[in-house]
Formats: sequence, C-alpha cells, structure tokens
Amino acid sequence: MKRILALTLAAAMLLCGCGELIPGRGNAEAAQNSQAAEDLAVTAAETTAQPTTEPTTVPTEPPVYRNPMNGKLLDAPFEGRIYASIVSNLRENLPHVGVIYADVVMEMYVNMNNVVRCLALFSDIESVKAIGSTRSTRPIFNQIAQHYDLILAHGGGSTTALDDAKNRGIENMNIDSWVVQEEANVSYRDKEYKRSLENSLFGIGAGYKEYAEKQGWPQTLDRDYGFRFTEDGTPAAGEDASDITIHLNYKQAKKDTQMIYNAETGKYVWNQYGQEMHDQITDEAEGFTNVIVMFADVTNEGIYHYADFNAGGTGYYANGGKIIPIVWGCDGDKAPFHFLTNDAQDLQIGVGNTYIAIVGADSSVDY
Repeated sequence: MKRILALTLAAAMLLCGCGELIPGRGNAEAAQNSQAAEDLAVTAAETTAQPTTEPTTVPTEPPVYRNPMNGKLLDAPFEGRIYASIVSNLRENLPHVGVIYADVVMEMYVNMNNVVRCLALFSDIESVKAIGSTRSTRPIFNQIAQHYDLILAHGGGSTTALDDAKNRGIENMNIDSWVVQEEANVSYRDKEYKRSLENSLFGIGAGYKEYAEKQGWPQTLDRDYGFRFTEDGTPAAGEDASDITIHLNYKQAKKDTQMIYNAETGKYVWNQYGQEMHDQITDEAEGFTNVIVMFADVTNEGIYHYADFNAGGTGYYANGGKIIPIVWGCDGDKAPFHFLTNDAQDLQIGVGNTYIAIVGADSSVDY
C-alpha cells in the first residue's frame, strides 16, 4: 500500500513539473504554433482570392476544300470522277462546242504526223449540254486517261486504239455506237451547221454520266490530280508575255496556237488558224486562266503518236501576262503530271481553267 502511494505521488509530481524544466518554453511554443496557424490561414485566404486562369484554347482553322481541276472553293471534298471528251481541232471542224466549260484542255498531235486534237476534261460533266465535235480516240489519249483515271468519251476508234484502251483498263464509251446510244442519250448529230458527217457528232454530258452509271463504273474517287492552286497565279519573277505563240511542230507538220492576254478578264484568249476561238452556241471567247506547255518525248508507232510521260521534261507556265520556265514529270503510268518551278518548288497555278499543249522537241514557244 505504501509502495503504491509513493508511485502515485511521484507520477503526480512529474506531471506537474515537466513543463517548468526550461522556464518559459511552453508559452513560447504555444505562441509560435499560434502564429504559424495565423500565417497559414492568411496564405490560404490569399490563394483562394486569386482569380483562376482559364486554359488557353488554340483556335482551329476550318478545312478548305477546292475543286482539284480548277481550284475553286467547295463546301465539301471533291470525290467525283473526271470525264474527258475528245474534240477535233482541225480548221475545217471549227468552231468548238462546250470547250469553254472544260477545266483543262490539252492539245496535241495524235496520228499521221499532222492530225491535231484536244482532250477536254470536266469535273462537272452533267452540266455540259454539248461537247464537240467529237472524234475517235487515239493511244496518246488513252495514256493520259490512265494517268488521271478518266472516264473517256469518244467517237469510236481503230482496233489498235480501242485494244490499247482495253489493255490499259480505261473506262471508255463510243458515243457514236448505237449500242451505247440505246442505253443513254449520249450524243446527237448537228444537222444545221455545215460540217461533214464525221465531224457532226456532239456529246451530251448528262448522257455520259448516265451511261457510266449503268456500266457500274465508280462515280466517286479520292485521288490527287497533281495541280496546286493559288488565288493569284501570276509568277512573281515572270517575263512579260501578253502574246504567246506555241509552234506545234512534228516532222513536216506545223500548226500555231496563239494565246493573247486580256487584262480585263484575266485570261488568255485562244487564237488559231488566223481567228479567235468562240463557242459555236454561246459565242463566248475561249479563254484560259493558265497556259502550260509540256515538251515531251513524242514518238510514233505506225501512224499513232505516243509520249514518254514518265520521262518528264521541261516547259513553260503563263498566267496574268507573265511567263516562267518549268519542269514537269510523273511517278508512273497511273500518276498525274506534276509541275515544278526551276528551283524545284511546287508550281502554284491560278484558280480557273487551264490550257496545256503537249508538244515534241521540234516545237517552240515565242512571247
């Protein structure tokens, strides 16, 4: 009992005296703890009072869609097919019809060293009510159709030309065939204008598409067509070229295409055979925003002309009354032509339609 009482008294003395072993320490620590608590409260209040910063949102530009053949703005990506129609360009077969609606017109010799024809390319074939006069296909047209996945309309062709189209896998239609005409209203004969029978055939754009759809040919295609566009395609370092003459020469054949710049319309007006080209139906002048000349390795096998497009070459580009030298090429039989400046930059052509002359080494350009 005495031992328990002693331990109790000792414990009581220890509890009462431990705070006074270092005089004033307990009060100092209490003061420090109190000050720290006040400082923490102030810091928390200041932090709470600071305005919150909203996260920065980087604005995103809306996508820009352009027609791949003329560069015009679209509301949605272009995924349609490009149609092409063969148009005669001999003196006796003029004037043209519907060429003014083409996005791209290519002129070249095609056979017998002196026959020159055009290939007119359309991104909106349904809106074209008449195209022509329409003539037969040739192997060089089949080559171009393969490079661009074109649906090709023509007025027939030799066994050589038609077999060549088949071997290349070209989706093509002979609009002079009664078999084709029974399936769709693809053509008509112009009986009012004085033309020979072989030069009186004209295509109907809506009929082209109707026939193609009935054949099950795809009407959508997502691919590159090789053109790069800018709103103003005038070459900054170009030489003056308001009057351009393209001398299409092949062996003994000679034919000139003259492009005269009209500053009011911003287009080069097509002149040939001593006359300005106008549409037969609308009388509108045939003018082009862009003029391109492609010097190619053109040879003939039998009576037909072929071009080694895969070898590429040099050329010219004109827009806005200015002209520059260019280089061009492609990445295979099924790839589009691509055009570069002489310093190896993508050629930016103007928004609008384009004339392309495909000529051999004997040809030349004056401006």
